[in-house]
Amino acid sequence: MILPLTIDSREQRPWAWLPSEVEPTVATLRTGDYAITGDHGFAIERKSLDDFLGTISGGWDRFTREMWRMAGWPARVVIVEADLAACYFDSVTGAAPQHRHSLLSPQFVARRIAELTMRNISVLFAGDDQRASRLALAILRERQRQR
Repeated sequence: MILPLTIDSREQRPWAWLPSEVEPTVATLRTGDYAITGDHGFAIERKSLDDFLGTISGGWDRFTREMWRMAGWPARVVIVEADLAACYFDSVTGAAPQHRHSLLSPQFVARRIAELTMRNISVLFAGDDQRASRLALAILRERQRQR
């Protein structure tokens, strides 16, 4: 079954799927970046690693307001296009994390993820954009089945 999908118009580099999987429409979503077309009760928020780290630090207030707009949804999902390990210092070499927010400590990142988790917000680290798009598609298909 082809999934009718709305991609937020502010997405700079939207994920791409096969035409046999998704029928995309670009429009402005009130909250989130990807939603089943016509479904106003669920969306997925997409983040690059740098965007996620900036969001949980300097953009925290704005981000939590956006997450509260998702209150009452069956799930609140943030998919990060990186591995969680990229947030931490390399345990073997001691090398700094590979992102622009090197002043954020691993403890700070873990605390923010814990805060989101305790607010029923799932932060899923998918490894890269291709894996993230596959994970998002699986979640959106499950949402469609549950509707």
